Amino acid sequence: MKKPNAIIVGGTGQFGITLSKELIKKKFKVIITTRSLTKAKKKIKNKKIIIKKLNILSKSQIKKLLLKYNPKLVFYMAGQSSPGKSFHTKKETYLSNFIGCRNFLETLRNYNKSSKFINFSTCEIYGNYKKKININSIKKPISPYGFAKLKAHNETKKYREKFKLKFYNAIIFNSESIYRPRIYLIPKICLAAIKAKKNGLKSKFGNLKILREWNWCEEQCKYLLKFIKKNPQDFILSNGKSFSASQMLKFAFEYFKLDYKKYILLDKKFIRKADSSIKKSNFLSCQRRNKIKRIDKIYGKKIIYKIIQHYLNEKKY
Repeated sequence: MKKPNAIIVGGTGQFGITLSKELIKKKFKVIITTRSLTKAKKKIKNKKIIIKKLNILSKSQIKKLLLKYNPKLVFYMAGQSSPGKSFHTKKETYLSNFIGCRNFLETLRNYNKSSKFINFSTCEIYGNYKKKININSIKKPISPYGFAKLKAHNETKKYREKFKLKFYNAIIFNSESIYRPRIYLIPKICLAAIKAKKNGLKSKFGNLKILREWNWCEEQCKYLLKFIKKNPQDFILSNGKSFSASQMLKFAFEYFKLDYKKYILLDKKFIRKADSSIKKSNFLSCQRRNKIKRIDKIYGKKIIYKIIQHYLNEKKY
């Protein structure tokens, strides 16, 4: 029996790599698209994955890709993904997160109506919302990244409702893995603890009071695939388990039996512009509606320990 095809657009990051493993287990043929074949091949070692160069701003290239592979699933996770960086890369952020997504929506509507399209949306579309976020909470993004993602979110929803297509918005909350770039907070925390243990070095951080639901990427992918078996919809992907940045620091330094307060310096230049203080999800509402029961095994301290152990094993510090 011929394997179904799954295309992951912009799939060289942690979600693309992790999701591709899950899809291969489920007997999918996986195609990952990228802007740079050289960089992609350095990141993706699995020979079963097909890597294709794609300009997401070119509808003709998208059409050619979709007609060639006739995918059962298309995951859109391309785009500049840092809220802080988006203030300096407004045009790139808008084009990659919104225009590229819209190009896929239009091309799928015209040529591949049977494909399921999953847009990777984000909790950043809700801005500085203080209460628990559900899919109908007020959406007021506070960064160019959040604004571009909201445009893509609304466009995906519009195409689903207007043209009765199998299009989804997966509203992703903070997710971590061994593939997470080191510029992000959790890897920085893990590396700070290692540097303190190995060399007695101190590290600088910004706002440690922020509260987030940090998820393990493998578990996020597992539940993502459960949701897209249900009717097309918008849904929240998170575990509901929140920790402050200072708690995560404490976990990291406790791994080495150190007091993080002795090794951390607060520096205002590391405080992100327009960074919301709290991000909590009403994750249960989506699960109950879809009769999905989520049980997470890796969160909080376990996330920190897994990443530290990876860095130590690989000597990547």
